[in-house]
Amino acid sequence: MEIAYEKLYLNENSLFHYQEFIQPHFTSPFHLHDEFELILIVKSHGKLFIGNGITNFTDGELYLFAPGLAHCFFNARGYEKSNEPAHAIVIQFRKDFLGNAFFEKTEISNLKRLIKKAEFGVRFINADKSLKRKIQALNQKKGLEKLAEFLLLLNDLASENNIKLLSTENTLKLSGLNDSKIINNVYRYVAENFQKKISFDSAASVANMQRSAFCRYFKRKTKKKFTQFVNEIRIMHSCKLLAKTDKTIIEVAFECGYENTSYFNRQFRIYCDNSPKEFREQLKHK
Repeated sequence: MEIAYEKLYLNENSLFHYQEFIQPHFTSPFHLHDEFELILIVKSHGKLFIGNGITNFTDGELYLFAPGLAHCFFNARGYEKSNEPAHAIVIQFRKDFLGNAFFEKTEISNLKRLIKKAEFGVRFINADKSLKRKIQALNQKKGLEKLAEFLLLLNDLASENNIKLLSTENTLKLSGLNDSKIINNVYRYVAENFQKKISFDSAASVANMQRSAFCRYFKRKTKKKFTQFVNEIRIMHSCKLLAKTDKTIIEVAFECGYENTSYFNRQFRIYCDNSPKEFREQLKHK
């Protein structure tokens, strides 16, 4: 089911909702909802579409999203054949879960700043392992102890200084169910086909539009050109291959859908501020 807005029916007797997902692959579409969402990727990898941004995600990463921020964790086609289920822990809570003025108190000014940044999507870089263990153990707690552990967890998150913002806008310009279906279908089409040639006509067909209308629509909704979006996905994937494999730069370029290595090098420099060779050398030094 493809939806623009996901209504979460949280237990009215609970201040926050804890849920664990273990699936052959992640199935949630591109969506948004009214709650904050803290997500620990226990086991999985793929592409994260977040607001108007794109990034890779992998095992052990931790994210915080604000209400209204559209997002989707997408596994590549055939992920389920790896026999490693996609595993994530999701904690959802409302901004007023402890009262309307909770985030205005001076005692939690650091948390208030983090909550503001979550409007753009936050990834905690190299989050402490003890923090992840607390998330995994949280559902074993009961009553006030569970609430206290959750508040301490939020305090720990607010103290994390090494974070990355994932989007330059806090929402896509989705006006309803039809918008969400179109964007979701286009994102999925590109994510499943970026390793081969992608044409405007085929993307427009997925959106059930004429080419010119599709180009205008995509730019208006995402604030970026369709070619820019495709290049972002390809370059994100190339970064993963450069970091995780010994493939040559030419092999990486072809595997990411580029037929011309010179064009690949130019696009890589646009998004990463250095060449693929320099990027790999920097990783070796680190």
